[in-house]
Amino acid sequence: MGMGGAFVGLADDANAIFINPAGVGTLRKETALVATRVAEDREYTMISGVETTPYGNFGIGYVGSTDPIEGLNLSSWDGEVPTKYTTQTLYLTYARDLSTVLRVPENLGRLSLGVNAKFSSRKLATANGLAADNGSNVDLDLASVFIPNENLSLGVSLLNFLNGEKAQPIANLNTVEQRKFGVLFGASGKIAKDLTWTIEGEEVGCEWVVVKGLALRAGKSKDAFTSGVGISLGGFNLDYAYLQKTEPVHYISISIVPDKETVVKSASLNVDSLKL
Repeated sequence: MGMGGAFVGLADDANAIFINPAGVGTLRKETALVATRVAEDREYTMISGVETTPYGNFGIGYVGSTDPIEGLNLSSWDGEVPTKYTTQTLYLTYARDLSTVLRVPENLGRLSLGVNAKFSSRKLATANGLAADNGSNVDLDLASVFIPNENLSLGVSLLNFLNGEKAQPIANLNTVEQRKFGVLFGASGKIAKDLTWTIEGEEVGCEWVVVKGLALRAGKSKDAFTSGVGISLGGFNLDYAYLQKTEPVHYISISIVPDKETVVKSASLNVDSLKL
């Protein structure tokens, strides 16, 4: 989010589950992530995890959001008028880097393919906590990431490929899962070792790694300037993003990428200490 929301071409961490599932196939370590959005009268939670295996990478993700109902015509609504709109979506992801399956010369680059199975539900809730079902949906995302060299990455993501054309959106609601069919194209690369750029339609962003473990980010989304900072220490990552809107929006995420070698070494030290 700190890079303008342009992530389809980058797709290099557990967030790939929600934007470009093919990026999950490029990951080399297990990852767990929890994120939240802080904005007036809005709640947002995102949880995801990736497991790497010799047969490809598997991911699971959950997005839940609650937004106030604004500008919705409820004149024909029977019973207590709803005040909030809630969406919940479960993502099941599979992705694989084809270079681990096919013998392809390194100079031809790497291609990763991914798919999401998504199960979503929408509800309208009243001030008393009563909720009315507003529909559910099952859909698929299909995606790919092509990395021709270490300085360039190209991504394509087909969202809601199965039933998106049939989905009936509710107007004037700021929802996380819109359920409509869409195609996203993105590209990302490096200008220098510590400077990354990314672009996706009208969204652009960049990241500068100031020193190891500290990154500064900036970008422009469709309707706001963005900025952010990332701190990484021993497999623990803390990321913060700010969207400059009329009502400022803050994103905070925490992710863990365990270092297996570090864990083994720590265990050895503990055993030696016990022996002493």
